Amino acid sequence: MTEPAAIPGLTAGQPLDLATLTIAKSQVNALGHLKASEYIKLFDDTIPVFFPLTGLADADLLHGDTSPFLMDLHACYLAELSAGETVRVAAHLIDHDAKRARLILLMSAAADGRLAATCELLLVNMNIRARRPVAWSDAQQAIWTRIASAHAAIPLPPQAGRSIGPLAMKH
Repeated sequence: MTEPAAIPGLTAGQPLDLATLTIAKSQVNALGHLKASEYIKLFDDTIPVFFPLTGLADADLLHGDTSPFLMDLHACYLAELSAGETVRVAAHLIDHDAKRARLILLMSAAADGRLAATCELLLVNMNIRARRPVAWSDAQQAIWTRIASAHAAIPLPPQAGRSIGPLAMKH
């Protein structure tokens, strides 16, 4: 097996930068901050950047007869963003196995670096025809391993692995 190509921007100990975006006036609500659906849309718009950038899939998200499918998404909103603000979105690979990968996308305000939102994703490699999970190719597995090695020293954000549990209701 040949060594996978270098991944532009992949630096040990740093999330992989995917995009720099500016919040448009149309994306904010009546209170003047980014709508919840727009946080998700911004994250969603960066997911297709990740795969061709890393070589895991081409621009159409295909790698032979397989494609990564999004199976779960968990967003955490941490700071308000307003029209005109610029944000950076980066990816941190948390874990991967033969068929799955778990990423967390990090949205930070470009001006001051504050973390504005996270979006944890569970991706599954699917056979397009059979619509069943299949193993990543050897080339893809090598890429996931390379990213995992570069991201191994990144501290896990506290939002990773969170769930919405029962509320302690008091009457």
